[in-house]
Amino acid sequence: MTSPGAEPISRGRVWWYRVAIAVLLLGEGYLVLSGRLAASFRHTTEPLPPAAAPSGPNPEFFLHFATNALWIAFLAPLAVTVWRIATRDRAASAGAAYWQALKTVFVVAWQGERAYLPEPDAADEVIEDDPLRALLAGLATAIIIPAFFWFGPAPLQHDVPTGAWLAAVGCLMGASVYCMQRARPHLKESWLARQRRRFFRRWYSTTPNDYNPPGNRWMIAYWIASVAAVISWVAGGALAFGFAAR
Repeated sequence: MTSPGAEPISRGRVWWYRVAIAVLLLGEGYLVLSGRLAASFRHTTEPLPPAAAPSGPNPEFFLHFATNALWIAFLAPLAVTVWRIATRDRAASAGAAYWQALKTVFVVAWQGERAYLPEPDAADEVIEDDPLRALLAGLATAIIIPAFFWFGPAPLQHDVPTGAWLAAVGCLMGASVYCMQRARPHLKESWLARQRRRFFRRWYSTTPNDYNPPGNRWMIAYWIASVAAVISWVAGGALAFGFAAR
C-alpha cells in the first residue's frame, strides 16, 4: 500500500533498480576478481618502454580497451537511473540531489513496492544563509592554499617575503570563497530550475545577474577578490619562483 503523500512505485521500476544494481555488482566484481581492471589500470599508467613496444598492432591494447568499455557499460544502467531521478529532484545542490537519488535506488530495490518515497516539496529549494559556514570555508581556503605550497616540494625560498606573498594570496582566495558562500543562498529560482535539467548540475553561478540582492553584490566582491588573487599569484609567483631558481 502506498502511504498518503508518497510517490507510487511500480513493480517494473522496482525490478529495473534491482537489475541495475546487479549488473554493477556482478560486472564490476568480475573485472576486479579476474584481475582485468587492475591490469588495464597498470597498462594505462605504466606504458611499455620504447624497446618493449611491439612494432605492429598491440593485442593487449584491444583487451584493455574492451575492459574499459565493459566497466563503463556495467556502470551505465545505475548511473543513468540515478541521473534521471536526480534531474526531477528539487534539491538546491547537485550533490544532495544525486545522493538522494542513489539512496532512492537502493531503498526501492530492497523494500520493493512497500518503499516510502515522499513527493518532492518546493520548500526544500531554500538554501540557508549561514555566515559561520561561509567564514569557516574561507578560513580553510586561506590556510590550506599557502600551507600546500609552503610545506610542499615547490621550489620556493622559505623567507619572509615569500611567506607574506603566500599569505596574501591565501587571504584573497579565502575572501572569494567567503563571498561565493554568502551569495549562493540568493540564487534566482529561474537559474535553479535550469540546473535541474542538466546532467552535471552546477551549485553556483559566477554571473551577478543570476542572484537576487544582496547576492549580486556578494558576487561583485567575489570577482574583485578573485582577480586580485590571480594578479597577486602571477606577479608574486614570478618573483618567488624566479629567485628560487637562481
